[in-house]
This record gives sequence, C-alpha cells and structure tokens, in this order.
Amino acid sequence: MSRRPASARPTATSRDVRAGCFTCHDGEARWFGPQAQGTAARHHDATGHVTWTDVALSVRYGHPKSDPRQLDIEAAITARTP
Repeated sequence: MSRRPASARPTATSRDVRAGCFTCHDGEARWFGPQAQGTAARHHDATGHVTWTDVALSVRYGHPKSDPRQLDIEAAITARTP
C-alpha cells in the first residue's frame, strides 16, 4: 500500500476560544473568538485579576462521502416543482 504525502491529505481545522475573568465575570465567559486569549492576558496585566482561557481545537481528516439518497430527494423535489 502506498502512502500519499501528508501535504496531500485533506485536512480542516477550527478553534473555539473563550475567556473570562473570575473577579469581574464570576468565571463566566466574557470574550470569544481569536482575540479572547490576548484580551484575557491584557485584562490580567491591567487589573491583576485571575483570568482564564479555554481553547478547543478540532481537526478533521478527509471529506465526508456523499449520500446518494440526498440526490434522490433533490431530484424528487425538482420533479414536483411546477
């Protein structure tokens, strides 16, 4: 079995970042997205408060196979549309 190079592997990644301050927000997430971690760090530097950041990284390899039933449904809908 031949292996293809890792650079040819279809890969998709996504990150979910949320952060907050235990003092100001009772531990609830206040900042979201790509700037959340930096915002939490700057907030700590400015106030001395304990802040936190959670980062979830998702990696997917390959593409989902198409479901032939979906094409049948779309064809049926198109056929019934006047």
